[in-house]
Amino acid sequence: MAEGSGIFAERRLHLRAGVEDREVLVQFGPVVKKDDAASCRYRLTGFDEPTSVEIWGLDEVQAVQLAMASAGSELDRLAQDAKYRIAGDSNGETGHGLPSFNVHHAAP
Repeated sequence: MAEGSGIFAERRLHLRAGVEDREVLVQFGPVVKKDDAASCRYRLTGFDEPTSVEIWGLDEVQAVQLAMASAGSELDRLAQDAKYRIAGDSNGETGHGLPSFNVHHAAP
């Protein structure tokens, strides 16, 4: 994490799609309070194009929660059929470990 960047957390992931294995970096921060709301930015790097999104909430806690869920949903979308594992976990497919807004419906 870069000193003074406002990034308060990051997670390194490995994404395996077939024989391809790429490193993905997820970063959160800064959290910014403005009037009666707050925002939290997340960044995803390691894909063809980096993603940076600012998420707003009623307060700092909600902004962080929504940013984590939004990042998890975007990771799900970008992975398609590939599998994530958290860097340092040698046991295999742990997933990205973030909450997600994605809803999976069971087939009838």
